[in-house]
Amino acid sequence: MNAYLQLLGVETLAVHLRQQVASATAIAEFLQTIPHVRAVHYSGLALAGDGHAALQSASQNELVRRDFPRGVGGVLSFEVDGGREQVARILDGTHVFAYVPNIGDARSLIVDPARITHREVSPQFRRMSGVGDNLIRLSIGLEDTADLIADLEQAIHGAY
Repeated sequence: MNAYLQLLGVETLAVHLRQQVASATAIAEFLQTIPHVRAVHYSGLALAGDGHAALQSASQNELVRRDFPRGVGGVLSFEVDGGREQVARILDGTHVFAYVPNIGDARSLIVDPARITHREVSPQFRRMSGVGDNLIRLSIGLEDTADLIADLEQAIHGAY
């Protein structure tokens, strides 16, 4: 039964990946317009071609365009104003995103890496690697992009 289910998933993998990349790109672009979002970390912005990847180096953008012409995947992160309190409010405020430390699911997931995936790392080393208390990671699933954006918008707005 497991092999059968795996084969069913593989048959539609390309369609899933296209949807996840398109949604992740749209969400990254949207997050750049939110006042309380300090930075968006998603190399796929280089493929958008609309100047949103200005924070990345030109060589990074060229590598993305050359090596990932169909997109970089459905995982991105962003930093918000404030710290753990604001991050907790955003996480608690989402309704479509599930709070699960995983990636690559058909459902969209949200997590605060400083408290989950990097909790055993000292604060000094977390900061050195860019994982601050104000970082949120998203793994984009197959839900409607507009629903995901609306969920993030209302959660971020409610946190401030």
